[in-house]
Amino acid sequence: MKNPVFLTGATGFLGMEVLARLVEKGDRDVVALVRAADSAAATERLHGVMAKLWRDPTPYFDRVRAVAGDVTSPGLGMDRAERAEIAEEVTAVMHCAASISFDLPLDEARQINVEGTREMIGFAREAKSCGRLDRFVHVSTAYVAGITKGTFRERQLDAGQEFRNTYEQTKWEAEHVVNDASDLDPVIARPSIVMGESDSGWTPAFNVLYWPIRAFSRGLFESVPARPEALVDVVPVDYVADALVHLLEDTSASGVVNLVSGQEACSVDDLVGMTSAAFGRERPPVVAPGSTGTGSAAADDHAQVYFPYFDMDMVFDDSRARALLGPAGIKCPHLTDYFPRLIEYAQETRWGKSPQTREEAVAAHAAA
Repeated sequence: MKNPVFLTGATGFLGMEVLARLVEKGDRDVVALVRAADSAAATERLHGVMAKLWRDPTPYFDRVRAVAGDVTSPGLGMDRAERAEIAEEVTAVMHCAASISFDLPLDEARQINVEGTREMIGFAREAKSCGRLDRFVHVSTAYVAGITKGTFRERQLDAGQEFRNTYEQTKWEAEHVVNDASDLDPVIARPSIVMGESDSGWTPAFNVLYWPIRAFSRGLFESVPARPEALVDVVPVDYVADALVHLLEDTSASGVVNLVSGQEACSVDDLVGMTSAAFGRERPPVVAPGSTGTGSAAADDHAQVYFPYFDMDMVFDDSRARALLGPAGIKCPHLTDYFPRLIEYAQETRWGKSPQTREEAVAAHAAA
């Protein structure tokens, strides 16, 4: 294989975008760890993911190798001989796999996000001892910041913060595990809220921020519990994936990079206005956080996990990200520039009921 990257999380939204960029560039092959019973099942599952990216993924099949395993299992659940073989081959590790559930019990979230990271570090050290590994990239989240105020900088981790959910807490704990692996000279990338591609609007799943947006489009909420001036930090997946691939290649960079909108983040008031305009609905009132009156979003059990992010008194610093990525032409677009396309794609695909491949979505945008 050509300069193979060991990739976890390839079946997830961000991971599949990274996979697409790596194989389309053509200078690296990918070994993807896939949760499956055996190699045949892992390959079948990965080929299914690739069919979401390209109308005909077969030209890329020889560039990608699926390996059955699980980050929560000792030794990544891999066959010992196969693991040793891969450790000798890979030149880089990209750890994208994580549970992004906000309400997973703490022990379960730790098993995936913390212990899974520890297992990945063990594999990376094994690979490095074989002499070829020169890169370890760990995908974290900007929300290791938890509940803090003011500016949360890239060099920060411990800020006396509390956490909104087990996802934030366990990703924070995982960063401590990565920081202890200084022998790998790791890169820690912290995206904020990741949405669809900025040009095509493509996404294979409509979750996280899409959920309250769709609920509003259906007239489910008469009011939004939030602070109008609070910032909602959103980034498109193409920015994050482009940044990750660049950081994988730029072996001079290490440390933490906040992949965020930062000072350019939209306010809750901006987001409510854009959403109202996109669906031609009357702008709902923004009420005090914690309000649970009839028709309030906070009265909905499903919405409760999202709306705490509309009450943030914090901004993410991304000065280091700008310095590292700017010279390569990688810049986060402003949400106002691509939000209409996100909604158009959602409506065109009936919120995923009539999905398109990534390739089809890109072609449709180019033809528009």
